[in-house]
Amino acid sequence: MRKRGLAVLVSIALLVSLAAVGCGKKSSIYDENNNVQLRMAQASAADGAIGISMEEFAENVKDKSEGRIEITVFHNGQLGSERDNIEACELGNLDIAVVNQSVLANFIPEIAAFDLPYVIEGTEHADKVFLGDIGQDFLDSLSKVELKGLGIWESGFRNLTNSKKEINTPEDTKGLRIRVMENEIHQKLWKSLGADPVPMAWSEAYTAMQQGAIDGQENPATVIDKNNVVEVNKEMAITEHVYSTVFILMAPKTWEALNEGDQKIITECMEEANRAERELSRTMDKEAITTLESKGMTVTYPDKTDFIKETQNVRDSYGVDYKETLDRIAEAK
Repeated sequence: MRKRGLAVLVSIALLVSLAAVGCGKKSSIYDENNNVQLRMAQASAADGAIGISMEEFAENVKDKSEGRIEITVFHNGQLGSERDNIEACELGNLDIAVVNQSVLANFIPEIAAFDLPYVIEGTEHADKVFLGDIGQDFLDSLSKVELKGLGIWESGFRNLTNSKKEINTPEDTKGLRIRVMENEIHQKLWKSLGADPVPMAWSEAYTAMQQGAIDGQENPATVIDKNNVVEVNKEMAITEHVYSTVFILMAPKTWEALNEGDQKIITECMEEANRAERELSRTMDKEAITTLESKGMTVTYPDKTDFIKETQNVRDSYGVDYKETLDRIAEAK
């Protein structure tokens, strides 16, 4: 009897153990036909280089998976702000998010080094940084905040527009009220040039310029064109003061639930997209400047030497905090 009782207890313990293991297993994201549905979101427009490239990436993944992996793309903040999307990926409630480096710096502070003025000196330099070891190291670092880094795309070099005057020297920016992102470095950048930076959500900027509450804004040329800034600002200076990127993030929960073959498909498609998006961005940037001029915008090309000199204090003030990254960026020229 004792042996039988012991056997019963062992059986019960085994069943409880198996039940516990079963409860701990993740439910599969695949359906009965081995298909998977993913969602990918961004806060910007669908017709920019990033939006177009998201659609192409999704189509490429679908083709290479023979239709098994379908990615539905959401633009214009349909699934929330960039910060909302980052947090949704951390929780596993969103599969893929496309977010600006400046927003991501709230999660990985060292990324803020890329927001310093004139640390990226051209597109060739940018590619060496973001498509090389530096970019990969930052993608890998995202695992510390429950994110999977897939790739880094180009938003582009940011330029200044305003409704008051031509900009040819740093002196010309003094007194201008400029909409900036809610980013401390960007604010200090414009203060160093004598402008009055006004942190503001991008969704509010057009109306503020239209009503005269602010004089201008700064963004890549394509963003300026696609958002009809020419209707409220007639002056643009190609200052190229900051090079902006977007990071492509995936929820670790989603990544880990994919089989190795599908992880390989997504990785390969992202590698193709990393370069294709850059080519498209640069083509569209040049076209945007031509389009803006045709719509009545005056475009000036200031000598950046003085702008670099006047913003040196911003680089110096953050130099200690981001020294290792800044040294690596400089070495990549």
